[in-house]
Amino acid sequence: MNVMWDVQERTCAICGRVFIPKAPHAKYCSEACRREHDLRRVKEARRKGAKPKCDRVDRYLAGSGPAHDEIMAMRREVAMRN
Repeated sequence: MNVMWDVQERTCAICGRVFIPKAPHAKYCSEACRREHDLRRVKEARRKGAKPKCDRVDRYLAGSGPAHDEIMAMRREVAMRN
């Protein structure tokens, strides 16, 4: 396998491990670290109060009425579990 760019060691943005990237702009040493980064980003957005996209979709699909009530009940149930 030919590598077209200069191979440079990088440190993982999550765990700090030194690794040789398989892609030119890789920031994470493994898929698990990439997933961890996504989870952290979502938690931070939630903490700051950013609205998730699904909220807009729910409002579009069911603006009001029984369908809206059902969707909101499901969301409350999921929120209680977390």
